[in-house]
Amino acid sequence: MLDFFYAHFVEPILRNGWFNPVNTTVYGLFLVLGVYVVFRLLKKLKIKINREFFIAVFPFIVWASSTRVLHDAAYVGMLSPHLNEFYSLPVFPTPGSYFITFGLALFVLLISLAIQSFKRISYWKTMSVTGWVLVGINFLILPWRNVFPGALVFGLTLLWYGLFFGLSKIKKLSPLLNKTNTGILAAHFLDATATTVAVYLFGYAEQHVVPRLLFPVFGVLTMFLLKILIVLPVLWIIDKYKEKPDFTNLLKITVFILGFAPGLRDTIRLMAGV
Repeated sequence: MLDFFYAHFVEPILRNGWFNPVNTTVYGLFLVLGVYVVFRLLKKLKIKINREFFIAVFPFIVWASSTRVLHDAAYVGMLSPHLNEFYSLPVFPTPGSYFITFGLALFVLLISLAIQSFKRISYWKTMSVTGWVLVGINFLILPWRNVFPGALVFGLTLLWYGLFFGLSKIKKLSPLLNKTNTGILAAHFLDATATTVAVYLFGYAEQHVVPRLLFPVFGVLTMFLLKILIVLPVLWIIDKYKEKPDFTNLLKITVFILGFAPGLRDTIRLMAGV
């Protein structure tokens, strides 16, 4: 039993976050449970899951991605000795990164709510500013090497977004490709674009199970097809569930994170030359 746990969970973390069918399934189940727990917690705190909430949590998504790249950099010894020692700790790859980000965001949220009750400053403003300060610290530490990969990935993603925006004007597609869904799909195409650029131009390897199985047969461009075949049906199903807007909004934020966070991590990693 211990050997099984080590082989499928501990060793992949020590290999800088490699995925296999077992840990992928378990992490997926934890994600489902986590979404439910977060929803219940936010309801207890009487927080509306809306545009302001997204503004509050967005910098923490960026912080998580950039912190993950700091671990990548420390893993190969690119930071200062003290930073290498800290960021190379095995708590930063999945699933640790999710627990750390959740704990940090929750702590800042509670502080922001306390400030809101005494100073009448909206919690989302305090939380957002705090998050961006933390992002700024990460960006100062990161070993930036090459702007070109980032410009290429973000430029192509903007083109994808423009394409989706154009398709949203088609009457039959407009309900599915609404403003929110278009942004979510673009976030997943950021992930697909970053993966394609990393594998084709810079010789990176894919860590996730399904793409790793499909790439040798169909090529790395399969990522784009996977995004369409998975993300759009999921968004369509979420849109059908309208009884609890807060819950559907949380589901959409979760789907956004699943595309944007790894896509941004890969893009920053390319720019850091890790």
